[in-house]
Amino acid sequence: MQRGDVDIVLERRTGRQLMGCLLVGIAITALFCIGIKPEEYLTFLIVFGIVFAVILLAMRDIRKCNIILSTQGIRFIHDAQGMLKRNKPVEIPWNELGEVKHLSKVWRNEQGREIYNILELNKKGDSQPDKPFIIHYCNNLGRQVLNSQTSFTAERAVALIEKLRDAGSGEERIQILKNTYVGKSPGEIKRQVRNTPWKQRLTKYCPACKGIIIVDGRKEQSEQKCHSCGSNEIYKDEDEYLKTLDKKA
Repeated sequence: MQRGDVDIVLERRTGRQLMGCLLVGIAITALFCIGIKPEEYLTFLIVFGIVFAVILLAMRDIRKCNIILSTQGIRFIHDAQGMLKRNKPVEIPWNELGEVKHLSKVWRNEQGREIYNILELNKKGDSQPDKPFIIHYCNNLGRQVLNSQTSFTAERAVALIEKLRDAGSGEERIQILKNTYVGKSPGEIKRQVRNTPWKQRLTKYCPACKGIIIVDGRKEQSEQKCHSCGSNEIYKDEDEYLKTLDKKA
């Protein structure tokens, strides 16, 4: 990316944080096992050390898979094999980007099923349109804007990518990126919640982000906004939102 370039970086922060919690859990479990059987401490250290190292490598791979949307183009890791460390970064200028698709794929395991969101991108005039670039976007946790509490579902990401692709000039793309709501930082949101009395902390559902947020109940309903996308179209819960859709239908 060029110096002074405007960009939005979408990272898999939630997945990284969950792995961080898992590392803490593994360390605590290892200490607990050593406390019970100190004579086996070397075995425990080897076993838990291997698991710890595997998770650290996975966290490193997650850090590499950011999607960077700039005024110049889109940069990402082509994840066709599902193993980020084996794939190289790809950068496609906006004037070379073709069709963008969002696909939801279901992966079933012993615990049930989990939905993964995949983005497929083609370059204009590609001689192999049946072999698109693949971005393993996320599961239902979405991606977060770097240094912001804002989350982007796969649908929102595709809409922004298409908007930047179809823009007529670099100046228009700069304006699109500047006008895209990226919200407050995680620290600011935490301070805002801490400063709201318990009885006034209301949970609301944002259909645009498909998630639950906490708002200040002391504010008028028109002033209560989603801290992720900035929308004031928020509801008590998902059921209330679905009822509004039924009424419109």
